[in-house]
Amino acid sequence: MRGEKVLTEILLKAVLPFMIISSSQTNFSFEELKGMGAMFAFGTAYYALALVVSKLAFKKTKATDDEQRVMTTCTVFANTGFVGFPLMHSLYGDRGLLLAAVFNLMYNAFFYTYGAHLISKKPHFKLSELFGSTVSTASIVAIVLFVVPWRIPVFINSTISMIGDMSVPMSMMIMGSQLATVDIRKLFLDWKPYVVSAVRLMLIPAVALLAVWALGHAATIKPDTMKVMVLMCALPCGSLNVIFAEQYNTAPDLCTRIVTMSTLLMLITLLFWTRIVGIVLGG
Repeated sequence: MRGEKVLTEILLKAVLPFMIISSSQTNFSFEELKGMGAMFAFGTAYYALALVVSKLAFKKTKATDDEQRVMTTCTVFANTGFVGFPLMHSLYGDRGLLLAAVFNLMYNAFFYTYGAHLISKKPHFKLSELFGSTVSTASIVAIVLFVVPWRIPVFINSTISMIGDMSVPMSMMIMGSQLATVDIRKLFLDWKPYVVSAVRLMLIPAVALLAVWALGHAATIKPDTMKVMVLMCALPCGSLNVIFAEQYNTAPDLCTRIVTMSTLLMLITLLFWTRIVGIVLGG
C-alpha cells in the first residue's frame, strides 16, 4: 500500500502535470479554442445533471445512506487522471489531452465541492482544496500557454514530454496494485458494484453519445472533440472516491469494490465505445 501511495503521489504531482503542459504546445487556432469552450460547457452540464440524477436514483434503492453516497460519487466521478489522460493522448494526441484537461477542470470543481460534501458529510468545503490540485494548476497553465503567442523551446518541451510519457506505465502499475488488494468473493457477490459499473460504463456514455450527436452537429463541433466528450464519460470509477471514502469512513469497502469492478469491466467497455464513437461520429 505504501508503494502504491508513493506512485500515486509521483504520478499526480510530477508526471501528469508535465504531460498536460506538453499538450499545450500545439498550434493555436480559434477552431481549437472553440472546441475547448464546447468541452467546458459539456463538462459543466454533465457533472451538474449527473450528480442530481444519480443521487435521486440511488435514494430509491435499499442501500444504506453511506452506500448511497459512495455509489453516487463513483457513478459521476470517473478516473479522468490515471485512465482518461493517457487514453485521450494515445487516441487523439496533444489535442485530445488538452480537451481532457479542460474536462478535468470541471471534475475538480464539482468533486472538491459537492462530491467531497457527499462523502465527508460536512456542510462546507475548503476553497483551497479546489485550487490546490497540481493537475488542476497544470490544466490552467496549459490553457494559458495554448492561447498566448509563445511556445516552449523544443529542447525543453521534449524533456517535458519524456517525463509525461511515464504516465501510462505508472497508471498501469497503480491500477494493478489496487486490484490486488480486493476480496474477489465479496466483489462478485455484491449487486451494488454491478449496478454502478453498468451505469458508469454503459448508460452514461450512451446518453452522452446521443446528446453529443444531437447537439454537436448543430454547433459544428469537430468529430474528434465530440469523441473525447463521449469517451471521457466512458471511463471507470475514479480512485479518488476510494481515498475520500477511506478518509471519512464512508463505506470504504464498498467504494473499493465498485472501483475495482468498473476497472475490470472497462477492458471490454472502453474498446466498445472507442469503436462506436468512430462509427457514429465519424471524422
